[in-house]
Amino acid sequence: MNDSTSEYGLTKPDPVDFPAAFEGFFAQNKSAFLRIAGSRLRNAQDAEDAVMEASYKIFRKWERILAHQNPRAMAYRILNACLTDFYRRRARMALRDEAARQQQPCAAHFTELRDHAALDEALEELEKTAPLQSNCVRLRHLADLSYESVATYLDITPGAAKTNVSLGLAKLKDIMNIPDAGKGDS
Repeated sequence: MNDSTSEYGLTKPDPVDFPAAFEGFFAQNKSAFLRIAGSRLRNAQDAEDAVMEASYKIFRKWERILAHQNPRAMAYRILNACLTDFYRRRARMALRDEAARQQQPCAAHFTELRDHAALDEALEELEKTAPLQSNCVRLRHLADLSYESVATYLDITPGAAKTNVSLGLAKLKDIMNIPDAGKGDS
């Protein structure tokens, strides 16, 4: 048996040499991508899986992304599409897998998500009517990005990012029926 073959007859793939520009870009943006994915998927492992899937798609389209005037915005669009399809794809795979159908969800999963259910529903409602505002709020407050980073990812100006975050938060208050704090006694 040689070094590249395991005891089970599987071969190890050769390491891929990525272009230095791609490696640098991904290293620079990986933590932000993970925060964005985590804010949408609410599970660290799922977020990591989605980011890895997106990075593969980004790599496949790397030349086109580099040619774009805002490569980070183009990469964000790919990431956003992967996040949107992540659970859909997982559900399709689970339907095909008989073992997955037999597995019952555990109560810990529901307990973990219970705290975010109202916010997630409100963000979904906002996404239907104002997708840019929803994206701005998610990136700014859930992924904890600066206004400049939000602007870069969405290919808008920082002022537009601030405006859309403000408008989005106001609409979220209305959707979630959160009363205004009002002005206190001075």
